[in-house]
Amino acid sequence: MMYRGDEEPGTRETLPKETGVTAKGSPGPASRREGATQPVVETAIACPINETLILILGSGAPMNGPQPLLLNGDPALPGKAPIVSWPLVDAKGRASHGFVALVFTGPLKGERLNAVTFRGQGRSVTYRLLPDLMRPAALAGALGDLAGPGMPAVVDAIIGMLSAGPMSRRKLAAMTAFVEAGAKADGFIEIIGAFEDGDVYLQGWSQEMSAGVSRVLIAGGTPQIAECTAAAFDRQDLNNNGKGFAALLVAPEPIDPFGMQRVYVRSRDGWRYADVYEQRLLASPRDTPGYARAILPKLRGSAEVIGRLREAAYRYEGLDTVSALALPVRMAIDHALRIEQGGLLISGWLLDPDHRVEAIKLRRRQASVDLKPIWSRIDRPDVTRAFDGKAPFLSQLDPDRHSHGFVAFIPDFDPDGSAPIYIEFAIPHAPPAYLPVVPKRVSYREAVTRQLKSISARATSVSELVERHLIPLVASAATKPAGVEGVEHVGTLVSGGADTTLVIGLDDQTTDVTTLVALMALDPQIRVAPIILAGPEQAIGELRGEIRRLAEFYGLSIDLVAVSAFSDVFDALIVGADVAKTDRVVLFSAALVPAERGWLGRLRSAHQEHDASVIISPALIYEDDSIRWAGYRLSDEESGLAENYVGYPAATLDSIGPSATPAANLECCILSKSAIAALGQDGHGYLGNREKGLDLALRLAKAGLKAWWLPGVRVLGAESPQDGVNAWEVHARSVDRAVFTARWAETIHAMVHSEAA
Repeated sequence: MMYRGDEEPGTRETLPKETGVTAKGSPGPASRREGATQPVVETAIACPINETLILILGSGAPMNGPQPLLLNGDPALPGKAPIVSWPLVDAKGRASHGFVALVFTGPLKGERLNAVTFRGQGRSVTYRLLPDLMRPAALAGALGDLAGPGMPAVVDAIIGMLSAGPMSRRKLAAMTAFVEAGAKADGFIEIIGAFEDGDVYLQGWSQEMSAGVSRVLIAGGTPQIAECTAAAFDRQDLNNNGKGFAALLVAPEPIDPFGMQRVYVRSRDGWRYADVYEQRLLASPRDTPGYARAILPKLRGSAEVIGRLREAAYRYEGLDTVSALALPVRMAIDHALRIEQGGLLISGWLLDPDHRVEAIKLRRRQASVDLKPIWSRIDRPDVTRAFDGKAPFLSQLDPDRHSHGFVAFIPDFDPDGSAPIYIEFAIPHAPPAYLPVVPKRVSYREAVTRQLKSISARATSVSELVERHLIPLVASAATKPAGVEGVEHVGTLVSGGADTTLVIGLDDQTTDVTTLVALMALDPQIRVAPIILAGPEQAIGELRGEIRRLAEFYGLSIDLVAVSAFSDVFDALIVGADVAKTDRVVLFSAALVPAERGWLGRLRSAHQEHDASVIISPALIYEDDSIRWAGYRLSDEESGLAENYVGYPAATLDSIGPSATPAANLECCILSKSAIAALGQDGHGYLGNREKGLDLALRLAKAGLKAWWLPGVRVLGAESPQDGVNAWEVHARSVDRAVFTARWAETIHAMVHSEAA
């Protein structure tokens, strides 16, 4: 900082008179001491622009261009400042020229700038800065008296200085103050039209505005520099005292059409401005192109200027213009799905047998994506049948070519969902055509399900669709952290000595929960344990009455936990565990069934033999008495993580003792409640539960939790996940496998090599 924020610049409006102050500060001309010439110290006025830039106004010999200098006269703080100087209107003494220098004070690191020493042109001159600071508007007023007829050139030079480097509101405000000091009124702005991209269309009248491309200053609530593309047209109502103009303003940041008050334009004889007319018409993005098209035939200007204004006149107006094309081109959107992170999955068809469309872009405010290079085409014979021989497709369509459909996933395209989305057609020798796109907000799982079910599962394009679009969609999905929507206690109060809570997790597919609870209630060890039943709010609401009756009948202590932002059974288990009042919890998916009594106590005893950094899972058995899960082993085959004994008879486990496993099975396990905190708030997207559960288990292992499995404790699982699935689920599982492999291949590879070593 050069000056403190509470240090108000003064209002001095004149150049300081030459003082002839010596280095010692004594008045009078320079003197000689001990035979050496003492450097003359002049005074100058400081005008802060922002925290690190200051304009210095002074007088002396002529100086122009970049000049080397020292900050505060310190040789360790050299710099270079752009300078503009001009002959003084009323020159006196040695000072024949006035000057303005823009000094960068960053090297001072917060110290105040008190003096600058210019060392150019073989001489050294020091200027001491007066303590009273000057505002840009006051400095601009002083320049008007000092520069006289040279004022426009001086202002242009200052604007050039301030335009270099990063822009800020304070810089823009200072530039506006200098321009305003000598600007002349020149017409009014009568129409202001806003475009979706943040640029603005202007229409009004002026006496001096010339056609072409130039830079202008916008004064108002938010000062801005913009590129102005302007063309003129005749206005008979002005009686030859002016002409109409139409202009397009484009700036790095969106322009606020409501806050515009005045536009400054550099003309042949200096700066001029057009004020916004009090009764101006403010057009919406839907209406603005119409105003631009209405005046387009009257405009005069270069081909470049007219071309830019013509493009503006045919901007998107929120209407479908593809369906009205006389050309044999049609398009429709089957679905546009907006995923949680702003990604867009779009599917539809394009019929363009003559290849009239040069480019197809998906657009939103200041963003566009060329669809042709990224979409995947799919066969749509129904489109061929629907349009064959019908206007405007009067010639017969190729009966062997049906690749009219398309699917595309565009990540991060619609981050806030606040701007209209549309498709733009670029057609040579014709205005662009538009098709509105109205996305529907869905979960990533719903998006993938809808897409897979919208096409034939056996279509040759499905594999490409999965690889190029669905896998990236799921991989980029980040689930919202699930939370507690509500907790309700039913049944009895648990005794204070309980140290283990049974957490039963439900999902949307869970059936017959009441039978599971009744079956568990037959186990004396479970009847005395606190139980948490967690799941989606709707499921909990439907079960509330029946679970209350079961709890009262069997004397159970049950907390019903409704889970918000619910995604799958693991959300229910993790949120339910967080509600538990004991540090030890048993996670149990409602899709499982206890195979025998006493299983809870055996898990608890095994966990008590270890510290809190251990997670233990039982073996899972199918109803046909074959093994579903019996731990994992690290292997160089497949993904590096293989399941033990899958499909073997359960009797295989009779001779096997407790074993370590690289990852536990979170469908049923016992662990410390505090260990679950290692999962954090970030979630990974999956379509099914298998890879999601393994992902969570590996995250616990990566956090240092040691996993074991107990062959002697067995729980019944559902049918084999490979049986009874349809083609859509096969594709969904291939997506999950690809996503899981991309996330964990490197970690598992390191685990394999670590074990081998």
